[in-house]
Amino acid sequence: MKNKKIIISGPPGSGKTSIINKLKNLGYLCFSEVTPPKLDLSKSKNKLKISEYLFEQRIHQYYSNNIKLSFYDRSIIDVVAYMNYWKMEYPNKWDKQINDLQYSKKVFYTPSWKSIYIQSEVRQETFSEATKIDIFLRQAYHSFNYEIIELPKKNIDHRVNFIINSL
Repeated sequence: MKNKKIIISGPPGSGKTSIINKLKNLGYLCFSEVTPPKLDLSKSKNKLKISEYLFEQRIHQYYSNNIKLSFYDRSIIDVVAYMNYWKMEYPNKWDKQINDLQYSKKVFYTPSWKSIYIQSEVRQETFSEATKIDIFLRQAYHSFNYEIIELPKKNIDHRVNFIINSL
């Protein structure tokens, strides 16, 4: 089996972390979502700092692994999607870096799902904002020629089995 680095992406509050945790419990190598430093997001310079930090940390996650099958809670493409959502430019070199990384071209995608969405101190986006981010994430993955495989809005076990059976 060729190395498979599987991305699980989707907007805030759509179940990504629960899926990653279940996959970990089943013995799969999983990389959790990188937590950004706490900065005031109302300032553009902080959004750029956070984005650069996330981008670099996710690249580090990618290169720290040579296991045949692994799962990632988001990827560097998510960082680009958020920059686009914020209507901010990102460094030109990011496009090349994204194209150089060999994630699996099939991305398992957790769509917006109002009935499981919970806003919190960590997840500050409203559900309305999360659905807008959903659009930018889909656009970003398509722009880098990834195929989005939308996960069904079912319980965690069903979603995880869907992923495993799709590999």
